[in-house]
Amino acid sequence: MADKTQKNIRLCCIVALVLCALWAVFKTFVFIGFLTGWGGVSEKVDWTANVAMKISFFVLYLLSSVALITLCFVIVFNTLRGLREQVAFPQNNVKPLFCLALTNFVYMLCWINQPLLFQDGFVLGCTGSNFIMPFLLLFFAFMYKVAADAVEENNLTI
Repeated sequence: MADKTQKNIRLCCIVALVLCALWAVFKTFVFIGFLTGWGGVSEKVDWTANVAMKISFFVLYLLSSVALITLCFVIVFNTLRGLREQVAFPQNNVKPLFCLALTNFVYMLCWINQPLLFQDGFVLGCTGSNFIMPFLLLFFAFMYKVAADAVEENNLTI
């Protein structure tokens, strides 16, 4: 692999790590704001009505956020490790990419429905982005799997 390509991929990975870290900090403030009303959240979550639904939703939103950020870190670290071994498409990124597609669906569903935490009624909303982004990630994961298998087969034949 060309040095310039490796440098560009490393640079993109470093930028991705910084953005993931900033995203994690931002999400931490958002979840603290949901609980306390602090940090730019317009109002505190009313935990007196529909408590079980709100707790379930909050936990699902929190877990999907943590999983999404963690998967992004894992994919970037696997890519950097693969670059050290001169592998453009490391095989150990395939499963995290498929998990990323599923986790993104849950995260987007929670993100779109944040108002459920502040309302008394239960109306679940869904938009096209809830399906388009996970589909694109799933498509990308399949394409990545094909590329990783081709690289692995190419390395075995030489």
